[in-house]
Amino acid sequence: MRPGSGPRRLFVVAALLLLLVPCGAAANPFARGEDRPRSILNIAHGGASSSAPQNTLAAGRKAFELGADVWGVDVRLTGDGVFVLMHDETLSRTTDVADRFPTRAPWRVDEFTVAEIRTLDAGSWFVRDDPFGQIEAGRVSRAELESFTGEPVPTLREALELVAEQRGLLDIEVKPSAADPDRLARRLTDLIEATGTAERVMISSFDHDLLRAIQQVDPTLPTGALAIFSPSDPTSYLDSLGADVYLPSLVGYTNSLLEELRAAGIAVHVWTYNGEGQLERLAQTPGIRGIYTDFPQRLEPILERLGHDADG
Repeated sequence: MRPGSGPRRLFVVAALLLLLVPCGAAANPFARGEDRPRSILNIAHGGASSSAPQNTLAAGRKAFELGADVWGVDVRLTGDGVFVLMHDETLSRTTDVADRFPTRAPWRVDEFTVAEIRTLDAGSWFVRDDPFGQIEAGRVSRAELESFTGEPVPTLREALELVAEQRGLLDIEVKPSAADPDRLARRLTDLIEATGTAERVMISSFDHDLLRAIQQVDPTLPTGALAIFSPSDPTSYLDSLGADVYLPSLVGYTNSLLEELRAAGIAVHVWTYNGEGQLERLAQTPGIRGIYTDFPQRLEPILERLGHDADG
């Protein structure tokens, strides 16, 4: 062996071994203490719901196109145990279920199979109702309007796959149900693992038993506690849940609570605001780390102007 060849060979072998060792999972920006894309997240409520039918893949794509950091979705279980994107308990408001299945009122999500739900049109109602007046204002193109006809109800798996493709973030709000929290938690974490999206998602819910169950199954997965009214001791309560994010209603927080949670490393995401004045005020409120809006296109220039870049 030539002098000095041993150390060089050892160095090469060590470098090869490092390449073969799997790298640790990427940090999830929803988790406490982790870096975020920016100091305040632009969170599209149901997707860009002002510009596309809420809780559809079209709304998710549009949200990221308009500058959203996070796509916030609502999920429910079908009768055969598949997570689908749907805000309401029933399918009647945002699909043509009454026309397709007229004898099955009140058309609860959990009384239909995923195959049945996938036959529904979840886009035409948006064109008909123009819920935010953006079609009348000429802010939705004719091509987009035509594409919404026949838009299906997505599964959560499809939403996770889209977020991975877009390299975005997803807040999965699990609507309260009669299902066992432990069973729900296992199904959710299995799906997230199967889609390789653990570094891109947070589970949020008004069902705090579900959040506890998530922590038992996978304590590394960030959770967010939704609340109408503030708990009596918010920091201690959120610590007991293991929650990374607090998601209060308008009456669920004060400026002093925002400061308290900020000091504890707990992010606060507020919902749901659409007025430009509201968005401007919230974007300048210390302690707020995320804003849900149906108009990510309104929030984005405000955040850019105020310099809300990544700050960890």
